[in-house]
Amino acid sequence: MVRSGRQAQGGLVRSFVKFAMTGAAGFAADATTLWILLATTELGPYFSRAISFPAALCITWYLNRIWTFERRDQAHLPQSVRYVLVQLVGALVNMAVYMLCIAFGPPVLEHHPVAALAIASAVAMTVNFLGSRHWAFAGER
Repeated sequence: MVRSGRQAQGGLVRSFVKFAMTGAAGFAADATTLWILLATTELGPYFSRAISFPAALCITWYLNRIWTFERRDQAHLPQSVRYVLVQLVGALVNMAVYMLCIAFGPPVLEHHPVAALAIASAVAMTVNFLGSRHWAFAGER
């Protein structure tokens, strides 16, 4: 069955909203882990992110697989590898923006790295959505 432009647009919007909600769950895990590490260790904002990011990655892969893109029919390993690759590209964008915010942004971002994380996450979300939709979870629907 051929979908009309309006139906396709509605599907895209629905997927993006679900992706954003899943991203919010991942952000919550990332930010909470980051905050805990900053409060309880001397790792600093960069090494703490290297630990907090994988926690978010696991949560978002699972939620995107079963809910956002509903691709439970694909083999776990190839799908998860594609997803990790997409997320690594997004993470590079995310980390670059995070570092730029801390290094060159207003002092408040250096003193409140979770705010820098929020900005970086918002910038990287489009890269992650397009890569996830068109490659990591692509296939016959």
